[in-house]
Amino acid sequence: MTAILGLATVLMFTSLIVAFSVLATRKGKSAGSGRAGSPQISRDIPGLDQLPQAVGEAVESGRRLHIAIGSGALGGQDTSTSLAGLSAAGQIASVAVVGDRPPLITTADGASMLLAYDLLTEAHKGANASDRFDPNAARVVGLSPESYAAGALVLPKDEKLAGTVLLGAAGPEAALILDANTRAGLTTIAGVDKVATQAALFAAADHPVLGEDVFAAGAYISRRPALLASLQAQDWMRMLVIGGIALGVLAKTMGWL
Repeated sequence: MTAILGLATVLMFTSLIVAFSVLATRKGKSAGSGRAGSPQISRDIPGLDQLPQAVGEAVESGRRLHIAIGSGALGGQDTSTSLAGLSAAGQIASVAVVGDRPPLITTADGASMLLAYDLLTEAHKGANASDRFDPNAARVVGLSPESYAAGALVLPKDEKLAGTVLLGAAGPEAALILDANTRAGLTTIAGVDKVATQAALFAAADHPVLGEDVFAAGAYISRRPALLASLQAQDWMRMLVIGGIALGVLAKTMGWL
């Protein structure tokens, strides 16, 4: 029974993604563009809405934007969160590299640093700015949560940052990083997957990204049709699950089961 439910869930999720992608394509053609449109975002994420302004301020001021992936490591329990942070970092970097100083991506994991390096390389190539590529723009500033926080604390002053975007896996040490940026008068946008840390970031960050919205950051920023269709399908699946739970509770309460 469990296997059947799992298969049905996968098929339903895939069908929703295909359906939303097809609807976006038809919408684009009906508008006369001849190209695929983008699925509409079913909900706003206030924290991520501030990203364009943060990137714009960094470009205009000639300062660096710090993108923190956190202290999670690929290959462990933080893999999905770290990949979500890297996906968002790549989208942010593709826009921020047009400035005089490229964005800085920090992590506590060597594998994540290598992926961040590749993302920055591709972002510079896409913007025809390979001559401004800084090999040190992707860094491991500490190999543990504590050392990562200690290494990130000095960045606002040493790198003359314009702001910090923390999207990834991080513990309570993230509050120290954000506090250092706040004291320096910098804008902070932050979202992590750990509930306890989310409570701290809600108070420490200027623009917190709560809950599973961290995993939607890449799609929300890039606005790519395939990713947005997946995000919209996730929202619909969430509503279907909530509806199913509510019906189950009602049926149990009324004695129908």
